[in-house]
Amino acid sequence: MIVRYPSIDERARLEDFLRLIKPISVGTQVTGFVFWGAAWWLADPGYEYVSWHLALLACCVALSIAGSCATRFLSFFSIISVWLLCLGFSMLMARSPDREVWAVSMSVIVSVVGAPLFSRMSLSALASSGAWLIMGGGEWVGTPHGLDSGWTLLMPCGTITMGLLMNVIFATLHRESLRLRQELEALAYKDVLTGMPNRRKLLADVQHLHEQGRLGDGCFLMIDVDDFKKINDDFGHAAGDLALQRVAAVLKEAALGHALGRLGGEEFGVVLTGGGTAHAQSMAARIIEQVRGIRIEGRLVTVSVGISGVAGHRIPAELLREADVALYEAKRMGKDRFALHGAD
Repeated sequence: MIVRYPSIDERARLEDFLRLIKPISVGTQVTGFVFWGAAWWLADPGYEYVSWHLALLACCVALSIAGSCATRFLSFFSIISVWLLCLGFSMLMARSPDREVWAVSMSVIVSVVGAPLFSRMSLSALASSGAWLIMGGGEWVGTPHGLDSGWTLLMPCGTITMGLLMNVIFATLHRESLRLRQELEALAYKDVLTGMPNRRKLLADVQHLHEQGRLGDGCFLMIDVDDFKKINDDFGHAAGDLALQRVAAVLKEAALGHALGRLGGEEFGVVLTGGGTAHAQSMAARIIEQVRGIRIEGRLVTVSVGISGVAGHRIPAELLREADVALYEAKRMGKDRFALHGAD
């Protein structure tokens, strides 16, 4: 039974799988190439090979491995590398009286070792089936005396099936690992109470926008719930939590499309990447007006907003510091209003 996790986006899983598996897959291909070279070198001196055939094949394998390194189409080049290496081993084994023994051994190794290296069962089955057919010269690998045809068929089918089961197990473990990682990221960057990004995430967003030069003439708004301690003292922490959740809902709607988050306690932040101070003051006024519609136990909830402008010319730490200074000024002037840093 294949376990499916609907919460995991399959495209994201495949991207993550290719990112994680790429160095392992390339390393496995290189290892197989080295072992093939060693097998060529250690072959019985009595075995005669057409050297340029093997040299040409070696170049093709090297190009396929390079393709795995250089492109995102890892599975395609991985399968080609597997088949070329199988062809190379098959050419070496053709001179051996124990060819079938070595062919079976190599086919089993390819089926088992390669199973976890493919993102889908179909790709694993394709690579494994091709290996058995190449080793068998277009047929399933037989026995030295051509006997036990039933067992001869059972061996590749059983090995391929076991490889597919391993592929399913690894894919399931990867989905579970990705799901747990996403949950940890959510805990690390999300404020549980309000559902907003937390301080760490907001500051990371500000830093990212600054490094990309996308702050432009934007502004930073620092929003603080007025007299929040009184709400907690008069009505309890549950009422205070409700006030924060409702203020957060207003901010999510008013600042839709902009980076925002809870800075801590009753403080929130919003990053505007354009529009200058005029746009920032307009948004601050809209936020203040909408928050006035919130009532907690019949008491009016208000916020004060501090604005620091011309974000592109300030480092993030300075941006926040100036917004904090402006917020203090808004509180000093009577709360339930906004103040612009540097304004007269």
